[in-house]
Amino acid sequence: MRKGTSVLLFSVSALALAAVPVLAGLNQFAGNWKNINPNTRGITALNIQVRGANVRIRGWGKCQPTDCDLGWTNAYAYASSVSSNLISNVKVLSAVFGTNSGQKLMIIRLVRGHLQVKVFTRFTDRSGRTNYEADYTFTRALMPWIAGLSVPRQIFPPNGTVFNHYPRRTTLRWKPVPGAVSYTVQIDCFHCCQTNRWCADVGRTWKLVRNLTTTSYTFEFIGAQPGRWRVWAVGTGGQKGPKSGWWSFRYTR
Repeated sequence: MRKGTSVLLFSVSALALAAVPVLAGLNQFAGNWKNINPNTRGITALNIQVRGANVRIRGWGKCQPTDCDLGWTNAYAYASSVSSNLISNVKVLSAVFGTNSGQKLMIIRLVRGHLQVKVFTRFTDRSGRTNYEADYTFTRALMPWIAGLSVPRQIFPPNGTVFNHYPRRTTLRWKPVPGAVSYTVQIDCFHCCQTNRWCADVGRTWKLVRNLTTTSYTFEFIGAQPGRWRVWAVGTGGQKGPKSGWWSFRYTR
């Protein structure tokens, strides 16, 4: 972390410590939290994990069509004095998230069962935008995407299917995944990007379809040649679930 960022983090954290007299156990911060304002344009959700005195935070910000995943970062707890028990006497947490455009410094405190979060956004991308501060309130939430999405179970066409119809209109189907808000399907083609190679194996993508809200997708395949497909779920926070395995098919004409 740069020196300027360290100074800012220390200064803001010191102010937060001075302003908040309420103490809490560190485990009280743990869990899934959502912004009480469903129309917020800022931070939408947080997942806080506590192990002993170690804290990690994952954040999500407002994006379209799904929220942006800010990823995981370490958080730091602050007590009321140098001799305090940090696990049982926490006043505030601080965390810094790096983004494509700069940094977000979060100061997090627990107030009457809610998280009060002050976010300082600093831009480093030379966009000319002004650094700003925002305040958010979070309440506890059940978020199935935090626990992880399962692998979609493919249904049709069965793996290894050979088609001989033309036009090559193909429909893919899979089972729904609990907690998914959309699905992404990747379709690959043999010979399309390089002779005797799959496109994915040479670092290219033949077709990638995002934001599917049903459990099927229909498309026109190209050529009398092999194809394959896989699918994965996307959760409320925009995170991707594990990808299914490749299922292959082939057209004879």
